[in-house]
Amino acid sequence: MWLSICQLIGRLETMRTHTAGLARDLEVIEALASAEAFTLGGIGVQRVAELTKRDKGQISRVLKTLEGTGLVDRDKATRKYSLGHRFYSMSMRTREAHLALQSESRLSELVAQVQETAHLNVLRGGRVLTIKTVVAADAVRRSGWDGVLSNAGITASGRAILAGLTDSEIELWWAEHALDDPLPLLSIDMPKPAEPINPKTRRARRPARSLKQFEKMLQEVRDRGYAISDEFQEGIVDAAAPVRDSSNIVVAAISVGASFERLGDQTDQLGQMVSAAALRLSTDLGAPIIGPA
Repeated sequence: MWLSICQLIGRLETMRTHTAGLARDLEVIEALASAEAFTLGGIGVQRVAELTKRDKGQISRVLKTLEGTGLVDRDKATRKYSLGHRFYSMSMRTREAHLALQSESRLSELVAQVQETAHLNVLRGGRVLTIKTVVAADAVRRSGWDGVLSNAGITASGRAILAGLTDSEIELWWAEHALDDPLPLLSIDMPKPAEPINPKTRRARRPARSLKQFEKMLQEVRDRGYAISDEFQEGIVDAAAPVRDSSNIVVAAISVGASFERLGDQTDQLGQMVSAAALRLSTDLGAPIIGPA
C-alpha cells in the first residue's frame, strides 16, 4: 500500500511538472499571438522574454522546440518568431472558424445597412474574443480587430453573451472575473489616426458596483434583445446582440460601434438593427427562436 501511494504521489508530481511546463509554453504562444507580434510581423527572443518575464535562454529553447513542431515559424532574415503554419491549419477546424465563416454574409449585410464596422465575438472567461470583422468602407481602423481580447463585463458584446447565462452561471462568472486585471496596453505605435483597441485603464474595475446591479443590467439586455455600452472606448457607443445555436444556447455576439457624434439619438435603432442581424445568423445556425430571448 505504501509503495502504491508513493507511486501515485510521484505520478501526480510528474503531472504537475508537465502541466506547469505546458502553461509556460502557452505563455510564449500567447506572446506570439499578441497584436504587437501581428503588427510587426513577429517578435524576437528578447521581446518574448520581456513579455513573459522569463529568462532569455529558456525562451530560446522553447521557441526552437515549438519551431520544430510547426507551431512557430522563424524568419531567417529578421530572426523574428511568429505563429506557425500548423496553428493556422488547426484553427480552421475549430468551432470559432465555423462561426466566423457562417457569420460573414450577415456581418456584411449589417455593415451595408449601418455603414459601421461589425464584429463577431465569443466569450473566453472574463474576456470577449473577436473572431470575425467586416470593415466599413470609411472605417479609420482597417485591420487588427480579429483576435483582439476585450474585458467582457464592460463591453456590449460581453454583456450580450453573459445575459444568456443562468443566474447561477452569472454568479460564478462574477466571482471569478469581476475583478480581472485590465488588459495591457500595446507597447507599439499603431498607424495614425487609430482607434484604441483596449480600454486605457491601468487598474481593475468592476463592470458594476455589485452582483445584484450587474444581474439587473443583464436582465435589461434580455428584455431589449441587445446590449448598449459606452465604457469600452471614449466617445464610442457599442451595440451588441446574442447569437444562438441549434440548442438555443448563446455562442457569440454581433457588435457594432459608432461615435456619439455620428449616432446622435439613434442608439436604439442601432441596437435593433444589430439584434436583427444576430437573429438572422442564429436562424442560419438552426436556433429555434423568432425574437429576443
